[in-house]
Amino acid sequence: MELERQLAAKEATLPQEPASNDENAVTLMVRMPDGSRHGRRFLKTDKLQSLFNFIDIGRRVKPGSYRVVRPFPRRAFSDGESALTLNEVGLTSKQEALFLELI
Repeated sequence: MELERQLAAKEATLPQEPASNDENAVTLMVRMPDGSRHGRRFLKTDKLQSLFNFIDIGRRVKPGSYRVVRPFPRRAFSDGESALTLNEVGLTSKQEALFLELI
């Protein structure tokens, strides 16, 4: 019950998805542990927390049970960085391929 409430709150705080032609937009493609892929556009100024929220509300993995990894150059993003923007953590390409690593 509590988890559902938290997920609803996370869903409510997701920023508006930018248009595909927005030059500040970044498409983040995330490969889940089950092999499925989920993508969404964010602004470079959006916080890393927004990506975590997007993953959590997909309900495929338990919140806090994973880290997000960019394969090359390898970099794992953690909860401790959630207040930083995508720009600040270096997710600035038009499209970034990420994957989840269960912890």
